[in-house]
Amino acid sequence: MLALTLAGRADAETVRIGYWSSGVSLGFGAVLETGRYMEKEGLTVEYVKFPDVNAPTKAMAAGAIDFAIGASAGTAFSVIADGLPLSIVLASQVADLDFVVPADSPLRTMADLRGKKIGTSPAGSATAVITAAILETNYGIKAADYQGVPGNDPRLAQFLAQKDIDAAALRTVTIALLPDMKLRKLGSFREEWRKITKSDAPPVLGVGLMRNAWMTENPAGPAKVVAAMRKAYAFGKADKPAVAKALRDAANLSEADAKAYAALWDDIYTVRMEPADVASIRQAFEVYKTVGAVKGDLPASALVTAPYEAAKAVR
Repeated sequence: MLALTLAGRADAETVRIGYWSSGVSLGFGAVLETGRYMEKEGLTVEYVKFPDVNAPTKAMAAGAIDFAIGASAGTAFSVIADGLPLSIVLASQVADLDFVVPADSPLRTMADLRGKKIGTSPAGSATAVITAAILETNYGIKAADYQGVPGNDPRLAQFLAQKDIDAAALRTVTIALLPDMKLRKLGSFREEWRKITKSDAPPVLGVGLMRNAWMTENPAGPAKVVAAMRKAYAFGKADKPAVAKALRDAANLSEADAKAYAALWDDIYTVRMEPADVASIRQAFEVYKTVGAVKGDLPASALVTAPYEAAKAVR
C-alpha cells in the first residue's frame, strides 16, 4: 500500500488515519469516513485500512500514519514503553467480549478452562492479553495451563462449531451476528476485569494513538481529531439506522447483521480521556505487566489529555 511507504512528516493540517478494517474498528471507521467528520473539522484526511489488528500500531511506529482510532492497547503499551514517540490521547474501544462454549459443552465455569483449547485474538492483541490476565489472576490458570488458539472472530466461531476448540473469547458483536450458533456464556470480560481492578471502569481494548511529531507540527490538529471522534461517537449513539447503513455500504453486511452490530455501538465504543479513564489505562498497563505481556514502565507523558480537554470547546 502506497501510504505505508510515505513515512515521515505529513502536510500541515493533513492527518493520516489508520484502522483495522476487519475487526471491531470497522463500525467506527465506517461512520467516521461516511460522515466526513474529520473534514468537517477542517482537516484533510487520508484513511488507511489494515487487515491485521497490530498493523496500525506498526504503521504509527514507522511514521506511515499519524493517528490510529483503535490501536490495540497491549501493542500500544509495548511500543510506548520501548520509547517510541507516540501518545495515547483517547480510550476508544471497550473490551466487550464474552467467554463462550458450545451449548452442549461439559464446561460450566471459568475454572473449567484449565487444560483446554481456548480461542482468542492473535498474540499481542489486547484481547489475548486480557484473556491471559483474567485466567491467571482470577483462576490461577497460567499460559502453560491451556492452549491458546489464535484467529479472528469468524475463524474462532468456525473452530467452535467444528469442536476444534473448547471455548473462545468472542466480541459481543460477533455473537450477535451468529444467532444460529448455540453458544453458552461462561463469563464476560467486564465482569472478570472488575474482579481484577476492583473498579467499574471497563477494560480498554483499543486506544486513540497519536504520533508526537504530528502533534508538534499541527498544534491545533489533535483537538480537531478528538472533536471529530466525539461527534462521530455521539452520532452513532443517537442514530443506529444510520450506523447500520454505513456498515452495509462499507462492509457489505446484510441488513440484519448491520442492525445487530449497530445496536451494540454504545457497548463497544467510547471516546473519553477523563481522569478515571487515565487511571484505568494505567491500571491496565500494570495488569499486563504482571502477566508478562509488557515490560518496562508507562511514562507519565504517554497519556496526553490536552487534545480531549481542548476538544470539549469545539462545537
